[in-house]
Amino acid sequence: MQALLKNLGTILLSLILAILVWIAAVREQNPPRESDYSQTIPIEINPPGPGLILADALPETVRLRLRAPESSWVELSPSKFRADVDLSELTAGLSDVPIDVVVSDPAVEIVRQVPQAVTVNLQVEQTITVPVKIEVLDDPPLGYIARPPQLVPEVISVTGPASRMGQVDEAVSQISIQNAKETIARTAPVLIRDRNDQLIAGLSVEPSQVQITVPIEQRFGYKDVAVSAVVVGQAAPGYWVSNIAVAPPRVTIVGNPTVIGSIPGFIETIPFNVDQATADIVQTVPLDLPNGVTVVVPEGNGTGAGGVQVTVEVSAIESGQTIQLPITQQGIDPAYSWSASPARADVILSGPIPRLQALRTGDVQVIVDLFGLVPGTYNVQPVVFLPDDLRLEAILPDTIEVTIVRLPTPTSTATPTTSPGPVASATLAATRPISIPVTPVVTEVAPVVVPTDTPTAQPTN
Repeated sequence: MQALLKNLGTILLSLILAILVWIAAVREQNPPRESDYSQTIPIEINPPGPGLILADALPETVRLRLRAPESSWVELSPSKFRADVDLSELTAGLSDVPIDVVVSDPAVEIVRQVPQAVTVNLQVEQTITVPVKIEVLDDPPLGYIARPPQLVPEVISVTGPASRMGQVDEAVSQISIQNAKETIARTAPVLIRDRNDQLIAGLSVEPSQVQITVPIEQRFGYKDVAVSAVVVGQAAPGYWVSNIAVAPPRVTIVGNPTVIGSIPGFIETIPFNVDQATADIVQTVPLDLPNGVTVVVPEGNGTGAGGVQVTVEVSAIESGQTIQLPITQQGIDPAYSWSASPARADVILSGPIPRLQALRTGDVQVIVDLFGLVPGTYNVQPVVFLPDDLRLEAILPDTIEVTIVRLPTPTSTATPTTSPGPVASATLAATRPISIPVTPVVTEVAPVVVPTDTPTAQPTN
């Protein structure tokens, strides 16, 4: 026992040194780091007591500077923090209240926070009732009248700090009736204004929206009618009238109430001739109005009284046609020859009959792209070049088998040889391609080997 007491100091010193060595080792493996946390922490507000309300908005978040080991930095998230402002014990007036921030990880130290406190302005809460005033914006079209608007509910409740409630002058809701030719019923928000017609923010309105109804009626002696365009004549052979559009499609007429009452729900234009037309026609056409009846022309409408713009769309009658075309190529190496199976393809086209009837040789081409291909057998999807005003419906077959072989090596005593298939180069005129992806499937073919001791053929130049 005496020996233990005698060596107690040495034992304690050894234990302290061991602890220090362990701490140093831990810090070396997991060193602490001080830095600003990249994310903000939302502030939770414990509301004031009954009868009190915040007069000014408070900050919503707080920023932190932290010191923590690297292992804690990796696992940090905003959910590990809590920022609180407690207003429950405050009375009316100005107060500086600290923002309490805590973190669930004990290894994390909060070095600094911004802001550290907030200035709180608490006031007595007041509620008043205010009648809602309707502001009708704009006017209905000429020939129509707006009756007094109706409102539900007519009175709303406004709640807020006493200092702002004293500024409340009126509650307003707005509605626009521009171009309205029938009764309008809409939901609109309620705005609270002061005596200078400025909006007051920070108030609670109940309900925040009201239902507004504005009756719109047509004046006596006025009537809204549709416009029907009268088209006579026949388009040129191979063409037809595909659409007729009138602008505006409806007009307001005014005149003797007896005459207006006898007019059905539409009026016609004077006859509009489209005989032998081959293109769209746009023309201002007068209306066929009874005596004493005129058209109400809105401001800014340049059509003119009694006239409307008629657009007659004339389109070519479309049909289909199948043509058989040879397969041509582009991009083959000059040292190779090629052949296609089949050598021709059926191309199905559609478009205007006059254009199909005027089709010429060379307007449509079927081309296989052989650029970069070596001797072998390939399944190639062809590309069809055709005029812009025609459409490709199908090509049969849609895959062409192409065989490429190497031409024999020429010698001085050879006779010309004929390539296995036509060597053609497609001339891409002012046509557009219908793109079909090319996906070659290669089957290797052994190149033609010419023995050195046998005379070979030489092509003619």
